Amino acid sequence: MANKKRNLEDFLKENNSSAQFKSRGERKIAGFLEENDINFKYESGVLIYQSENMPRIWYPDFFLSEFSTYIEYYGMVGDPDYDRGIKVKETAYAQMGLSVIPVYPHMFSEGWQNYIMKEIKRNIESQYKILMNKPFWE
Repeated sequence: MANKKRNLEDFLKENNSSAQFKSRGERKIAGFLEENDINFKYESGVLIYQSENMPRIWYPDFFLSEFSTYIEYYGMVGDPDYDRGIKVKETAYAQMGLSVIPVYPHMFSEGWQNYIMKEIKRNIESQYKILMNKPFWE
């Protein structure tokens, strides 16, 4: 079983490494995740329900399955149409209860890796608190 798991992990890493990222920012994030042995799926589909629309499949940039967390890189922030799209995404993600870490181009100037790690930690701690408030523990 361990061999099969290792082979799957190698396959996933190879697929992520060879992915055609859409921007330099996405490549930076992917490189950071790989350097830190954080498994991810690039543009893995997620079903989104918006109150006024039919369900749709969206493709957040990164899904960190071991942490049940997504990372969205908003590389064209500042464009009015794009900015409206960001608000729509953030609202839908919040309504769905998804943990999404937003990353913007200006963050690459310094400390962005620390920001991502702290956000992952915050999401895990939040999930842990929810678990510990379940009736089982009372």
